[in-house]
Amino acid sequence: MSEATETAQRFLERTVADLRTLADVYAERAVIEMPFAAPLFPERREVTREELRAGFSRTGGARYTRVSGVRIHETADPATAVIEYRLHGVTAHDGREFALDYVMVITTENGLIVHSRDYSSVVQAAQALGMTERLVAAMTGAD
Repeated sequence: MSEATETAQRFLERTVADLRTLADVYAERAVIEMPFAAPLFPERREVTREELRAGFSRTGGARYTRVSGVRIHETADPATAVIEYRLHGVTAHDGREFALDYVMVITTENGLIVHSRDYSSVVQAAQALGMTERLVAAMTGAD
């Protein structure tokens, strides 16, 4: 099992077990890219572990309950892995269940994520996190 595969497993476990500890899977400085997340979230961020920890602690829109359909693909580079999964959760404001599909490409150093490219549906995220109006406004230019 490669370093990246082991890190991917820790990432998935902490996402569900205790989101506040998820930052511990990231390096002191990391790059997170979410090419399909605009306009709800930045397409690229350079962050510190402590910035991530603060962000994960503030996540009040949802509680993640489990992952399913997990497939972790090793690559020719032992520091890189591809993760496919469905993240299940409940919304904080009304307790409604949701599921989000993800594909992530992670690059690791010393067992920590230094770079990730996260691919998911901005429409699924908007619906799950109660941001549909914000997404529509951003897409139509209605502020």
